[in-house]
Amino acid sequence: NLKIILGHMGEGLPYSMWRIDNRNAWVKTEPNYPAKKRIADYFHSNFWLTTSGNFRTQTLVDAMLEIGSDRILFSADWPFENVDHAAEWFDTASISENDRIKIGRTNAARLFKLEA
Repeated sequence: NLKIILGHMGEGLPYSMWRIDNRNAWVKTEPNYPAKKRIADYFHSNFWLTTSGNFRTQTLVDAMLEIGSDRILFSADWPFENVDHAAEWFDTASISENDRIKIGRTNAARLFKLEA
């Protein structure tokens, strides 16, 4: 039930899931860790990503394809990034309005139990 939030579109991890699991699959040595599932399975069920500091639409779409738009949260990364730049990018990113609403608000409300 652990929930982990990663900044900066997942710090590159979403794009390594296939490689991690592929590498682990062909190693003949029995793992010495208690995981019962593939690493990607845990990633998809226990991790959320934020947009913080990574305002590139292609990267957002890639993250949406890997983890789904239900597990991405809009954020700016102030004071390292300009909040206005983050908001302007997000408001015009080439994603559906449904995904924009989820990423911009409702995912965080659901994750943090902020809904009334």
